[in-house]
Amino acid sequence: MRKDITNITNCKESPLKNGSDSLKKKAKVKIISHNFTRKLSEKNPESKLMKAYMDAHVCSNIYTVQGGKAHSHYCHRAFCPICQRIQTAQNIKKFLPIMKYLASEGREFYFVTLTLQNCVTSDVKVLRDFMRKCNRMWADGIRTKHKFRSLDISGVIKKECTYHVVKKGLFSFHFHFHIIVDSLEAAKYVVAQWKKLHGCTVADARFQKYKKIKDLESAAIEVFKYASKASVSRSKGRDGKEKVQINYRALDMIYTAMHGMQRMSSFGQFRTMIGDEALNDFRDEDLVLDVEGLNVDDGCYTWYMSVKDKVADWYNMETGEALCCYRVTRRDELLQDIYLEEDPPN
Repeated sequence: MRKDITNITNCKESPLKNGSDSLKKKAKVKIISHNFTRKLSEKNPESKLMKAYMDAHVCSNIYTVQGGKAHSHYCHRAFCPICQRIQTAQNIKKFLPIMKYLASEGREFYFVTLTLQNCVTSDVKVLRDFMRKCNRMWADGIRTKHKFRSLDISGVIKKECTYHVVKKGLFSFHFHFHIIVDSLEAAKYVVAQWKKLHGCTVADARFQKYKKIKDLESAAIEVFKYASKASVSRSKGRDGKEKVQINYRALDMIYTAMHGMQRMSSFGQFRTMIGDEALNDFRDEDLVLDVEGLNVDDGCYTWYMSVKDKVADWYNMETGEALCCYRVTRRDELLQDIYLEEDPPN
């Protein structure tokens, strides 16, 4: 599409603010997703997840507008920034009212963190076996125990993995659990049992911890956010400024090791009222947007971006009309530099 017609002047005037804001937020994440998934596939040409990366690259590439409604297709990949954002928002929307209800009934919630010593490896099979060991420790050593059931615990658990680079091709992976439980007794039991299973040294024991939740919404955001941070490695460049680097090989190892793994699960009243399936996926049909007030024509709007030219939006390829009139910001440009910067060879 010609650059001279892909600009803000193609937008029809006076869009409905709420509808416009929703699409603009999606556009901002789409810029990140477009660059991130492209580099994942470029840096890992032999990855078993290549098809998944390509699916994520075209996630919500097209919006179909008809009769004032707009809908798109989503990839539902756990590492996709767009789908992660949607899943996080939906989980908070489902989870928070139940937390507030139980709190009104006198329940006190605690945030629990469980860890193991980092897995240092360059082999994805070793990493996957390590994660499975951690999962078995939780399932067999805590979740299915009579004591756990007798406490009538309600809560949710999320599995998360981060990394840092040890040296070229070797990474240290930090696989851990974030858990919310609804009583102090439950929090104490989970941490004590994990230490017993783990055989913690005094140093390791410091990282198995719990704290009382004072802000329910902040706790929900923390437990439902990403399963793996995209950017971890920080170093100083020749100019002395801190640089954030992304190692796409390390991320591919995490995503491959966690492929097919249930990242979130619930228990007690949360399991009864929400269920694990709803915590780990969403339905495209629930995401139809009301764009009647945006004053755009019916048709297909395809994603097109050139951040350096300050162009990023869904466009009607026949008319050049932009769907949401997104204005590329300086932050978008900086994030693109981070996601597309050539990192040292893996």
